[in-house]
Amino acid sequence: MEVGQDLLAFTLLTLPGHDLASARAARHHVRDMARSWSLPTGAADDLESITAELVANALEHSDSRTLTVTCALTVGRVAVSVTDEGEARDGRTPIAPGAPRTPPPEHEHGRGLLITDSLAARWGSRQSGEGLTVWAEVLAGASKDAAR
Repeated sequence: MEVGQDLLAFTLLTLPGHDLASARAARHHVRDMARSWSLPTGAADDLESITAELVANALEHSDSRTLTVTCALTVGRVAVSVTDEGEARDGRTPIAPGAPRTPPPEHEHGRGLLITDSLAARWGSRQSGEGLTVWAEVLAGASKDAAR
């Protein structure tokens, strides 16, 4: 989503980067935002699930002091992004959409980007300065398959 592209509404939330409660706070923020923007239930559910996965990834893989969650509403789409400070614990680099790795069935973790890929119309990541932003777009009134 390009900044300023028919922007109808925007929200930003900054959360502690070392607090697991940040994932819950982010989900609630996105759910409340989706309701206030009168998004369809399916879009709101998808945004909440995607937010949970992106925040969990940032909490697990970065040593950020803060995380920033943004949501932007344009005509027909809503985007959510999670930005950390880029202080990776595991040497990660920006994530390429399209082919998230499927973890072995016995692994408890590693399905967040698969979930994001299945729910989002499109998603991606970008490194900027010292931060990593992972974003996803959800259609505000139709199914994901209609956008493809």
